[in-house]
Amino acid sequence: MDFVAAIRAYADNFSTALAFALLLVFVLPFGAISNSFISSGTVLLGYGFLNQPLLDSIILLLLATVFLFFYSILICLMVLAVRRDVSSVKTNYYLSEKIHKFAVKYFKFLAVFTIICALLSSVLVELNVPIVLVNVVIFALSAIFLFLPQTIVVDEEGLGASILTNWEFIAKNVPSFVFLLLFGIFSVFVVVVFEFAVDYFFAFGSFISLLFSLVVLVPFLEVLKTMIYMKRFSIIERYENQASH
Repeated sequence: MDFVAAIRAYADNFSTALAFALLLVFVLPFGAISNSFISSGTVLLGYGFLNQPLLDSIILLLLATVFLFFYSILICLMVLAVRRDVSSVKTNYYLSEKIHKFAVKYFKFLAVFTIICALLSSVLVELNVPIVLVNVVIFALSAIFLFLPQTIVVDEEGLGASILTNWEFIAKNVPSFVFLLLFGIFSVFVVVVFEFAVDYFFAFGSFISLLFSLVVLVPFLEVLKTMIYMKRFSIIERYENQASH
């Protein structure tokens, strides 16, 4: 069972998941800049980039870029940790020789993707497209790259080839793709409800929800995606059998 195995793999690599908490250092900078805010377990950028002073938009995008750089490293470390457990990769070699290459590839994608989404959403808002529809468009664009970290780290291909492999895997595994999307939507809903509940009594619900998302939700989803992706290889069955005993 992928879900049970993912919980076990997450627990085995909790120290790596805990490292995501380091991203909390960006809370104050993002909170101090206009057109960005912490909510729903994540850092949100406002859609009005084109209406903001040019300098403010540049500073916000630069800060987001730095955040994404460290985020990319942690995501690739999490995927690599699961790959190591499943396939017995020589950790020292890959951490020293490969992890930075994986992280740079994923960072390049995230940086370009973020800028495109920021500009696209701003243009759509300027065209009076409903915010709900803008959110749907951004969500759909994000969803089609769901397994990109896994293809980058597991297959060790170039960025272009990794994107194509990601699409190929999604096309061949639609039920798993839909399950992950629904699980992600449900998880975010739970985080939002939890945030509102905390905010009802205290004033730091957004911080708690962000901490939970960074340390639990995000790394667990990457673990789950990696377990599902590595079903392509028979070694995952051996790992699950060993873990169940």
